[in-house]
Amino acid sequence: MTQANSITNEYQITVSSPEYQITVSSPVWQRVEQVAGEFNLSVYELLEQIGEGKLKVVAVPTNSEKLSDIANAFLWLASPTNVAINVYKLQKLMYYAQAWYLGVYGKPLFDADFQAWIHGPVIPDLLEKYQCQFSWEPITEKIEQPKLSQKIGQFIEEVGEAYFEYDDETLERMICSEMPWLEARGDLPRDESCHAIISQESMKKYYSDRFFSK
Repeated sequence: MTQANSITNEYQITVSSPEYQITVSSPVWQRVEQVAGEFNLSVYELLEQIGEGKLKVVAVPTNSEKLSDIANAFLWLASPTNVAINVYKLQKLMYYAQAWYLGVYGKPLFDADFQAWIHGPVIPDLLEKYQCQFSWEPITEKIEQPKLSQKIGQFIEEVGEAYFEYDDETLERMICSEMPWLEARGDLPRDESCHAIISQESMKKYYSDRFFSK
């Protein structure tokens, strides 16, 4: 039988059995918990039913864009302007791109989840990519124009036009007053660490309501 051990730190969980042991990141484990909840099962019961063949895991291809291409698109658009984008402003631009795409088109723009950190939504892997090099300073990496479809490219431009003028702290105040981030954190104090996933369903509903109420 597969057994889920306790979280060893904020970022990884070990899943083991007598035959093998693997380590997964906590965001992945949180997604597993979400799936289990949709079936009204514990994670143990979900894994057991998958093992017994009662539930099947099916890989479904997506039409979402690459995370790095969307991030590069924002950096490329900002490079000929006076707009400074640091690692945290980039996170918030990415969040708004994902949120509005979910709200308008009903599907994610890219395959990644945001965690409801103290200072706003964060994709940890994307944060780590730039933070070690640029810290809080503007990202100055030279970026070539990413190859995106005309539709996606225009969409990113519209998001940039809407949010480039705001600094990181202003974007933080905006996002942290909106329902998806608030729901993900629940009753946690404003200054308490949190790695809960911001639900894409919550984002889709909130921004869809805002878009279609215009």
